[in-house]
Amino acid sequence: MHANATPAVPSLIRELNERSVLDTLRAHGALHAAEIARHIGLSKPTTADILRSLCDSRLIQEYSPGEDDSKRARSVYEAISDVKVSLGIDIGSRFIRAAVGDLNQVMRAQISVPVTSLALKDLTAVMHKAVDTVLKDSGYKLKDVAAIVVGTPGVIDQSTGVVSIAGTIGSLDGVNLASHIEKEFGIRPTLENDINLVTAAEQSAGHGQGVENFAVLSVGSGLGSGLVLNGHLHRGHRGAAGEIFYVPFGDPLDAHRSATNPSGDRIAEITRGLAKKHKSSVLTEPYSTVEILKAAKAGDELGMAVIALEADRIALYIAAISAVTDVELVVLSGGIGRQASFFIEPIKKLVSEIVPFPPRIEVSTLGDSGILVGAINVATQQACDRVFQDVHKNAGVVRGLAGSM
Repeated sequence: MHANATPAVPSLIRELNERSVLDTLRAHGALHAAEIARHIGLSKPTTADILRSLCDSRLIQEYSPGEDDSKRARSVYEAISDVKVSLGIDIGSRFIRAAVGDLNQVMRAQISVPVTSLALKDLTAVMHKAVDTVLKDSGYKLKDVAAIVVGTPGVIDQSTGVVSIAGTIGSLDGVNLASHIEKEFGIRPTLENDINLVTAAEQSAGHGQGVENFAVLSVGSGLGSGLVLNGHLHRGHRGAAGEIFYVPFGDPLDAHRSATNPSGDRIAEITRGLAKKHKSSVLTEPYSTVEILKAAKAGDELGMAVIALEADRIALYIAAISAVTDVELVVLSGGIGRQASFFIEPIKKLVSEIVPFPPRIEVSTLGDSGILVGAINVATQQACDRVFQDVHKNAGVVRGLAGSM
């Protein structure tokens, strides 16, 4: 070795350092070299070498801030966000939603397309329309997509991609949805239960940030939950963790859980049963969840009676989750759960009476986009991994060719 030669840094350590620098820039935005070195804990010469390498790989860029920028005396570095993009798809019974996110987890575009038929061929056509539109709106093409994550109702077999117990979308039961989507779009997707993606969104951008043990209880057209235990999403042995509907309250053989189910599947029936006692109500058949909630907020006696029963039922499921998992937090989501702010106090009161260590209870602020936020979060992590791996794979091929000359 020449006396002035620098000892080679082991390739694995170098890759880890490069990824740390890249992740730091994605998390904190533009930084100058000294700030990056402090964040990572590397020497300035090593950091400078890594920055040059990442610039050469076109994963980051260097630029000089403008005159009004406090960092104008020194150039700064930022991660290039659009080397590739990620695609999130939310398959629902009423809408199929799609979103495109860049490598910095910025959602570049999102779209919601109504579902008119739950047949698989019709769902597929709507999915294509949603994906085509959101890619066009974001300015990208399918070839720019590095990862797809799809949220769907049901239990997902992660090893095969087969969906079961898809609830309101029975046409997905038994379908290898991963293979189907790969055939349609040319990219093997990651499938995830829709409520698990809402849970991932709460962990990254909602009430679950920094909380090691929490649950999401989704009360909407159906009933489901997601669990984060010791900081990690818990799917269970078969991917069926969180199928809270199957907790056997009341008559265990009642397939509708008539005595306890708070979802939109039962709320009209609850209203019908209470209507005879509140004949002056503004509510009339057919009872819709939206109108029931609106009437309750306005003080309508029937609406308030229905919501009081809803609060009891929701509290029962929160207590069941808490008794088994002892979570710190339960976040209410779904079309009904997100409206629970005006009746959350009776929920909290009953939960505290049922279990000795009640969790904190919050209402999700993520709106209808929770599934997409979670999908983009997961897909972006995968996209970043694939882009980084591809760069190093290509660099290895170049080095191999150079070495053979």
